[in-house]
Amino acid sequence: VADALSSSSSRSFIIATIVLLVLALLSSLLSSGFTCTNAVSNPYQTFLGPLGVYTWNCTCGVLILTAMILFPVSVEGNSLSEELAQGCSSSLQAHLGSRHSYGYSYWIMLLILFLNIASLTIIYFYDHARYSKKKEQERPIENAPKDVILF
Repeated sequence: VADALSSSSSRSFIIATIVLLVLALLSSLLSSGFTCTNAVSNPYQTFLGPLGVYTWNCTCGVLILTAMILFPVSVEGNSLSEELAQGCSSSLQAHLGSRHSYGYSYWIMLLILFLNIASLTIIYFYDHARYSKKKEQERPIENAPKDVILF
């Protein structure tokens, strides 16, 4: 019964991790679509503008971070590496003290997370600079030099 429960638990963790990664991929595609739309057109502050890019980048980042936490918890909690080692060799005793090692596909998700943060930072500073420039152009006439007012 305990083995069936462990198998069911590990299966549900793996399925949850895969679902999170698929949702992160979809949100990343939506973010890319909104970014391309913003590059071609000049949307007003709607969901198609920077707000949409913020939303989908944050969603992708949270999903990736959750998957990055859930996968090692699943591997460590259900002893999946030991089960795999037992299936590959007859001597389980040699593998009980070994460490877990994650491949480049796991660490590439960390790069995706950093790129999402960089994208959000760039959009924030661009939007802030554009807002400051717009406010500077709309300054009242009282701040204008006196010779411009006389002209």
